[in-house]
Amino acid sequence: MMDIFLAIKVIFWGYVALLVGAALFDVWKFIIPNWLSLALLGLFAVAAAILPVPLDWLAHLGGLAVMLAAALLLYVFGFMGGGDLKLAAAVGLWVGIGSLPQLIVGVALAGGAFTLALIVLRRLLTGALVAQGASEQVSLPRVLLPGEQIPYGVAIAAGGIWVARDLPHLGMFL
Repeated sequence: MMDIFLAIKVIFWGYVALLVGAALFDVWKFIIPNWLSLALLGLFAVAAAILPVPLDWLAHLGGLAVMLAAALLLYVFGFMGGGDLKLAAAVGLWVGIGSLPQLIVGVALAGGAFTLALIVLRRLLTGALVAQGASEQVSLPRVLLPGEQIPYGVAIAAGGIWVARDLPHLGMFL
């Protein structure tokens, strides 16, 4: 029985690592590679196969469907990118319908905090560069440029990690 607990810990930390990777890619390149979302789906399948407790597949597929539909709506109106959409759907599969409200709250809080921090940091950096007369000579990373979009994969990843410890198929084994 000890081996199953180790496997669940590895799966949990794999889930976390994939979400952190997605957030870092989004900050760095403003894209979330498809392989990260596919790896999350594959890791879920592995977790489902080895779990000592049965999964409510309908609830998990429902979580995926609801997140996919909501993210697709945001994508259509230009509020979210395609990588964010796929990441949100993959995280929706992990959390299922039952934990979807916690995920949405976590994503909203993380997104708001990250957006506010990024706006403040952008203004501070721009102000400091202008004050030094170096605004044309210094090259900032794209994420720090005023007017750039907010990489929302960070919020999705943070919300997915925040809710993970409460998931019965992950958190109960940690």
